[in-house]
Amino acid sequence: MTRALELNDSATEAEAEQALAGSLETHLGYQLRRATAVVLSRLASSLSDLNLKITEASVLLMVDEHPDITQSALGRMLAIHRANMAPLAALLTERGLIERSRSEGRAQGLKTTSAGHDLALRVRQRMDAQEARVLPELSPDERSVLIGLLSRVWRG
Repeated sequence: MTRALELNDSATEAEAEQALAGSLETHLGYQLRRATAVVLSRLASSLSDLNLKITEASVLLMVDEHPDITQSALGRMLAIHRANMAPLAALLTERGLIERSRSEGRAQGLKTTSAGHDLALRVRQRMDAQEARVLPELSPDERSVLIGLLSRVWRG
């Protein structure tokens, strides 16, 4: 038999959290969803004044780290469908952050412009600072372990 805890609009956050003890709180999926919501919300906020969404920032960073990468390779790397990758590349090109370059054979690569490279550096700084704020109680070694474990989960 399950005991229901009545939560109304006047319930505090602590009461709501207590209601989770022993139910969803022990499930990995729930913990990942809650952690993801916090991290992504704070990251989106930290990138907003740069006029970048998280996906756009991710594309910019990968293009900066992998000059002349093709759109299809970039899409595979970031798990972005081809239909979504083309508009992202076009948007960043329009903004003068990336440009097309000759790559293997007929394929065109992508590389950052000077402005794109400078913005990528700022994005990296913001991401690093944001992660430090989100995970202040974890040492750098613990963060590394956490990232490794999470990577193993999604890579299967």
